[in-house]
Amino acid sequence: MANSWTPQFKRQEVVILKEEEAYFGYCQIKNFEFEIPLFAGGRSQPISRELIYRPSAVAVILVDPDQDKVVLIEQFRPGGLYEADSPWLLEVVAGLADPGEDIETAAKREVKEETGCEVLSLIHICGYLTTPGISCEKIQIYCGRIKAPVVGGNHGIVAEGEDIKVHIFKTEVAFKLLEEGKVLSSPALIALQWLKLNQTSLRFPQEIQ
Repeated sequence: MANSWTPQFKRQEVVILKEEEAYFGYCQIKNFEFEIPLFAGGRSQPISRELIYRPSAVAVILVDPDQDKVVLIEQFRPGGLYEADSPWLLEVVAGLADPGEDIETAAKREVKEETGCEVLSLIHICGYLTTPGISCEKIQIYCGRIKAPVVGGNHGIVAEGEDIKVHIFKTEVAFKLLEEGKVLSSPALIALQWLKLNQTSLRFPQEIQ
């Protein structure tokens, strides 16, 4: 049984035959045609795919270990339109990095914009490709230490179409919502599962002064 893994092929072994912009709006879509090496040997026939291009993204689960609280947000998502219950989803803070902005700075900015909270320190959880079959979006997930507000509120940048409701839960309540299947956003699912596994041993870096 193998106890490690590296990809059999490298990026430079993909031959891009065509790359053109198909659409540019809220999302950018590109048309590709490429050839790839095959596991059985030889190369594939030309493969045509559409790819949604997205810049670097970040998500942050907000934790107040002193009060044993987790801050989550609720907002409308068009991807939830076909859900029988509601397209308003329970999520962690998330957003895109601005051009030239490092990812941790983007994390702290997004937290402020979407919740009004100040990040005291960050722990990196993981990075992953959200939907690699159709998009190049890669998101970095962090756990951010905060001092949770007493009550929630409404936040977001109106000019960007954001209307965000802040929820403050006891940690055990957030875990119960996860177990009940009420968390459908993948960054929130991953972050809450990580927190559940690491809560008892969680050690934040020194707080930022």
